[in-house]
Amino acid sequence: MVGLGEILSLLCALLWAFAVICYRQAGDHMPASTMNLFKISLTMLLMIPTVMLTEGATPPDMPLSQWGLLLFSGLVGIMLADLFYLRALQLIGAGLTGLTGSLYSPFVVLLSFFYLGERLNAWQLMGMGLVMVGVLVISYRRKSMTIEHPPIKGFVFAALGVFFTALGIVIIKPISNDIPFFWIITIRTIGGLTAMVLFNVLMKKSLNVLKVFSSKGKYWLIAGAFLGQYLSTMVWVAGYKYTSASVASILNETASVFILFLGWLILKEQINKRKIIGATISIFGVLCVLYFSNGGFH
Repeated sequence: MVGLGEILSLLCALLWAFAVICYRQAGDHMPASTMNLFKISLTMLLMIPTVMLTEGATPPDMPLSQWGLLLFSGLVGIMLADLFYLRALQLIGAGLTGLTGSLYSPFVVLLSFFYLGERLNAWQLMGMGLVMVGVLVISYRRKSMTIEHPPIKGFVFAALGVFFTALGIVIIKPISNDIPFFWIITIRTIGGLTAMVLFNVLMKKSLNVLKVFSSKGKYWLIAGAFLGQYLSTMVWVAGYKYTSASVASILNETASVFILFLGWLILKEQINKRKIIGATISIFGVLCVLYFSNGGFH
């Protein structure tokens, strides 16, 4: 039976897929560093009233070590992850970048093994292997090294983006139950914004986010930031509230399928049997990892 939680989890995947398409369109008109700074700044602006209305204006009482962990999580999980991901979109397009998101679950399982002491079984290892095979099938091109931006470079950036996203989540898992959820988002956003400002200063890039409004891609970027980093997070939380975590996480992984389809429909990106086969293999691998990470579906 499909309930509210299942519908919300699928809606979350669809929202993120639309956001990826928006970022891809905006990336034709501005550098990834400018996009990321604007996106994080807008999210911070939206999170201030959100956290005040939901949790109150008083920050949670927690030790400095937890503040530092959340801020660091924002640095790797928002600033670095999104910077690599946005650059990958510019290099290999929305469809291929989105499908690389299938690496997320294997990365989470692997990091949890080292950081949280969770063990992997043979089925989980097989699932991760299938995901890797699927990504390789999707990315393979006979003449890939003859074009200006070889797909391998874009896939490395996309994989790094997914890895840092997973790392940012896994490292705060031990403290996440003790801190209000929207404060976690807000503090991580502060860490990501601070790191992005410092990055732009060190790299001598512009800090003027308002110049985005003079760019042709401004509406795409605003829509992507709202859908992908603000609204989809709210729907993601609601999805987990109204259904089991295993079902919600599996339905969230359908974003890769939505991205492949929307990339073909909106961006006119090429889709062929090889990409469909690779996507199918990757998704089956994700299901394998998630199934045996949560003790089966209930």
